[in-house]
Amino acid sequence: MLESISATDIAVGAIKAQRIRMNVIANNIANALTTRTPQGGPFRRQLAIFRGEQIGPTLKPEKFGVWVKEIVADRSPFRQVYDPTHPDANEDGIVLYPNVNLAVEMINLLSAQRAYEASIDVIMTDRSMGEKALEIIQQ
Repeated sequence: MLESISATDIAVGAIKAQRIRMNVIANNIANALTTRTPQGGPFRRQLAIFRGEQIGPTLKPEKFGVWVKEIVADRSPFRQVYDPTHPDANEDGIVLYPNVNLAVEMINLLSAQRAYEASIDVIMTDRSMGEKALEIIQQ
């Protein structure tokens, strides 16, 4: 069963998962100052939760790789800023801002980008190895 592992298929799955992660991060950055949402209250940071399986003799090939299991809300507390002139300030002049830390989001974005690039390298290497194998067979 292990012969049916496709490095390209696994890498494509990783690319899709990292693309979703990058979209979630971009949404967090875009809403870093959103103090009011349709659901009420400030925007709540979101996280992409990955799911993967370890390769083993009993695992089905369609389970290889990684995928996004779900997108969840980060339950950490909102940032509180004193600004009594803000329209969303409470009676004490406190405004609740999203629990988005731009430095953390940028680091996560860089990490997702590097993982995305690594998966592309896997695909290119797999293709190159296939071409070299064909060259050797033809000789």
